Amino acid sequence: MQIAGTNRGTVTSPDGTYQLETPDDATLIFSFIGYLQEKIAVNNRTTIDVVLKEDTKGLNEVVVVGYGCQKKVNLTGSVATVSADKLVSRPVTSVQNALQGLVPGLTVLSRPGNVGKDAGTITVRGRTNLSSPGPMIIVDGIPSTTNDMSAINPNDIESMSVLKDAASASIYGSRAANGVILITTKRGKEGKMQVDVNASYGASSATRLPKYLGSADYARLYNEGKLNAGKPALYTDEQIKKFEDGSDPDHYPNTDWYKLALRKNAPYKDLQAGISGSSKNSTYYLSLGYLNQSSLIPTTSMDRYTVRLNTSTQVLPILNIGTNMAFVKQDINNKGGDLSFTTLNRSVPTLVAVQSDGTWGTMNGGKSDATLSNGNVLRTLSEAGRSWDKSNSFTGGVNGSLTPLKGLAIKGLLSLKLDNRTANRFTNTMDPLIDFDTKKEIKSTAVLLNEMQEKWGQRQALLLQAYAEYERNFGKHYAKIMAGASEESNVYRDIYAGRKNFPVNGLGTVGAGSGSPDDISTDDGLTALSPDGTTGQQPNGTYSEAWAIRSYFSRLNYAFADKYLLEANMRYDLSSRFHPDYRLAAFPSFSAGWRVSEENFMKDVKWVSNLKVRGSWGILGNESAVPVGNYYNYLESNIVYSFEENPVNGIYQKTASNMSTTWEKVYMSNVGLDANFLKGKLDVTVDYYVKRTEGILLNKTNPAVFGLAAARVNAGSTRNKGIELNLSYNDKIGKDFTYNISVNLSKIKNTIVNLGGDDNRINSYYIERVGAAVGSFYGYEVDGLLAEDDIKNKYPLLYPNSKPGDIKYRDADNNGKIDGDDRRILGNDVPWFNYGANLGMSYKGFDLNVLTYGVSDVKVYFGQEASYAFFNGAGVKEYHLDRWTKENPNPKAAYPRILIGGDATQNNTPISEFWLFNGAFFRVRSVSLGYTVPASWTKRAAMQSARIYVAANNPFTFMSDKRLHDYDPEMASGRGSYPGVKTWVVGVNVKF
Repeated sequence: MQIAGTNRGTVTSPDGTYQLETPDDATLIFSFIGYLQEKIAVNNRTTIDVVLKEDTKGLNEVVVVGYGCQKKVNLTGSVATVSADKLVSRPVTSVQNALQGLVPGLTVLSRPGNVGKDAGTITVRGRTNLSSPGPMIIVDGIPSTTNDMSAINPNDIESMSVLKDAASASIYGSRAANGVILITTKRGKEGKMQVDVNASYGASSATRLPKYLGSADYARLYNEGKLNAGKPALYTDEQIKKFEDGSDPDHYPNTDWYKLALRKNAPYKDLQAGISGSSKNSTYYLSLGYLNQSSLIPTTSMDRYTVRLNTSTQVLPILNIGTNMAFVKQDINNKGGDLSFTTLNRSVPTLVAVQSDGTWGTMNGGKSDATLSNGNVLRTLSEAGRSWDKSNSFTGGVNGSLTPLKGLAIKGLLSLKLDNRTANRFTNTMDPLIDFDTKKEIKSTAVLLNEMQEKWGQRQALLLQAYAEYERNFGKHYAKIMAGASEESNVYRDIYAGRKNFPVNGLGTVGAGSGSPDDISTDDGLTALSPDGTTGQQPNGTYSEAWAIRSYFSRLNYAFADKYLLEANMRYDLSSRFHPDYRLAAFPSFSAGWRVSEENFMKDVKWVSNLKVRGSWGILGNESAVPVGNYYNYLESNIVYSFEENPVNGIYQKTASNMSTTWEKVYMSNVGLDANFLKGKLDVTVDYYVKRTEGILLNKTNPAVFGLAAARVNAGSTRNKGIELNLSYNDKIGKDFTYNISVNLSKIKNTIVNLGGDDNRINSYYIERVGAAVGSFYGYEVDGLLAEDDIKNKYPLLYPNSKPGDIKYRDADNNGKIDGDDRRILGNDVPWFNYGANLGMSYKGFDLNVLTYGVSDVKVYFGQEASYAFFNGAGVKEYHLDRWTKENPNPKAAYPRILIGGDATQNNTPISEFWLFNGAFFRVRSVSLGYTVPASWTKRAAMQSARIYVAANNPFTFMSDKRLHDYDPEMASGRGSYPGVKTWVVGVNVKF
């Protein structure tokens, strides 16, 4: 209950259990879970009787949809909403990661990444087009990118809507195939100025780090691997003892490279301030934000500054003008060289990091080792160079709303987005290492040529949009019609420049490098600035592209007696990505709903507050899968021909064109149920859908005599069938304890239907096969490890020199031999089953919120340094101790017999299910515990409210496969990378 007023009085509760001192002129606001809020003026009364009306869980709640809002109760599409309180007071650096586990059907893979590069990937209702495209993102009506979304200050968000089915998303047509996320930022409210400050400080650490064995175990296993290969041992017992006792660390160290190379705790600071209020006919919202996040790599940190200003002015009684402006500046600075995690994983414990005389380590197992010491990651971080990546993003929008007649609104939006990004890397010259024993220079370890590379990119997006909507009630009939048009243009350009041979390392401009043509450097992937994320091997030069899209859209809503609901959408898009003959496409959708709870036969069913059945069908598009220039002859420059024995600059056609390339289209059907029980306490939403994607772009193979890379053609198709469930329960125990529990899950079955006439397409670890799912691993099945009896009984071998303890590959086709035909689908790397469970509770000022997330039915594949002992000179890991040996001939051992060199590569590293790990996990995504200071205290400090809290992100993780105890479960398949992080903070939120 809230109180507003000045003079004092007393109101007594009906049972006399408590008295409430109130102003005589106060207005009391009564609220309770499951009931509508009631405002009652005291008027000097001492007794007030209040009967609250039942709130059927958001009947009047307004949900943001495409080009407008609708009452939640009248929605006929599948729309999920995320409240702002789920995003704030959590130490997350991107909105994407904050969404994980909150919405059924929304999968967020928080792939570990360095600071500023940890936005994660989002899919809505699963992967469908053989790749991983994300949903369309709209911020305040303006199409935005995933980078824009990751940089939004969570405190600025008012609401989020996820449009999942065709009925809700088709209004965005050509870019809605993978769902739409609508973000609405806060706007000012009438009244005096209010200030909201949120500050937090903490530290991040790795969730899990690879656990490599120490030097003594390394040496023992290395000897074992040598002996298994029929070669003499490398290390003596005396040397192993020195590794173990640390008596000679300059020659026989025990180096923990991860401990030395990475921070244990990286500082985290976040400060946000929001100011809102009104003045005359205007309202305003201004926010300022600063985030500083240090990397686990000690030389790297990120600073992000955000500014947002939203205004609204009632210029005339029928005209409102608003503005939306946002600026984000993000600087990533690396004061050292680039750390390679591949190199870090190959750094062995027997190599000295720093000798006792202060020089960089050169001794490995008692001997000088130029090769491994040259890759010393500590030397790289300290001396190899420097780099930075800086971006500035500005979004400006002006919107207007004209209401000349009752029920009629004409709205317009003009916006401009400007993104500028620069990246610079300088590679230093470095003196040669000094051999610790001989004190002589090791010439091969010197870096004699320095180099600077710099890249600049700019993206400009201009949007012009207008639409009109008209709504009327005619007795029991309600109708609303909307129609509009928009045009968007995008221009991108980047410039790359690079030079070598600078006179000194400290210079800051490319022009200071050598002017010799031999010293022009090439773009080797400094940073992926281009929209498609590509970089090339081109010398100094430029890249540019432009595309535009024109759209017409409309929507009709109809309701009879608030019981029978209909909606129809139509969108026409014309995209410059296609040949003029194929630019136009239509994206219709239809949906209907029946509010069963409003029927007369439901009036006496008191335990049901709201019950609605809905269904939809529609078509969505995906034009972003088509590269700019796909339909015309794309020409490459920077080619030199010989003409009359003289070099002549020229151009050539690299890729064939396909004039008839068109949209990928998604046909989606959806049936759903929304129900509310127990007087608004229990809320249930269930959806079942079929999502069929047609015209997926495939790279078809051309005959070699064709001479050009094949153009992509619309030839593939997939189908997703899925079910989504969301349950939430809110209640109160006594007068002080409230709690809420919500559970959501989604299960998807994906099937590849057509590959353009091909049955299979194999790519490294994966296969695309008709009848199988996207993301399928392909390799050999295994039956543990070979035993002596297998060799004696002439079990078929993949390689003839296989021995007991090697992987036992299965003869899947039972033809007495093992070859490529025995490969099978082994599992899938897409988490087709996702779930989340969230808990919130409060008691007398204390509040606790826990968000969890989990996946199952998913696999990950780790190879190379991530799994194989001694791969390319790498070390050995803890789980290698549970290996096959002659003393422990366990055919179910976690690791085969130790081998080094070619024998290991041949016998044990072919792609097989032996290296496939169960990727299922359950993660406590977020925990926050807060305390709201009593109002009597905050009032003395001129504060409206104050809350202090402690919070954590990713504090606890539980894995299904114990072999994955040293990898973050969300890490992509491969060979290891920047680790996942968990963050703990303390913070305060104060409102003035």
